[in-house]
Amino acid sequence: MEKHTPHILNCGLLALLLFVANTVHAGAPASPKVLDAVVLTAWLHVEDLTMADVLVELEVDGVLQTGHVPENGRFEMSLPADVDAVLRFSKPGHLTKEVVVDTHHVTDGGFDGKKRHVSFAVILQQERHMAGFTYPGPVGSLGFDEGGGCLAVAHDRSVVPAERRTIMVF
Repeated sequence: MEKHTPHILNCGLLALLLFVANTVHAGAPASPKVLDAVVLTAWLHVEDLTMADVLVELEVDGVLQTGHVPENGRFEMSLPADVDAVLRFSKPGHLTKEVVVDTHHVTDGGFDGKKRHVSFAVILQQERHMAGFTYPGPVGSLGFDEGGGCLAVAHDRSVVPAERRTIMVF
């Protein structure tokens, strides 16, 4: 039986998050509520059941870093307050998905000084099962309401025809 250790993250992704948090708030005094205002726990599922070649890209305020997903598909990361982030999940032969995260109002309302925890799942579908369709943009967004700090979640299931990559010869 596999042992799950909370708050363990792929080393590369952890280093990335610490780098991004320090870069975003360079010059400002570091405090726990600033550097890890939001903890994201994600469970990634893929149709071919292996995480060996799954990549997660995290872009925070223009800084892009890449990490790998453990074989169990679960990973955790911390984001600072007041940033815009994009999580991109990709695997060869599967449609790439993006989730947008906005932490600008995470401390609004009665949440100042409290660490927030958001859990979500992402399923990567194989391209061959999508009948030539793809996603037109991010499939979801996570944010916090201005003034109240309540979690705001949106999910977009729309698909559009994918660009044709090969020339058909008759």
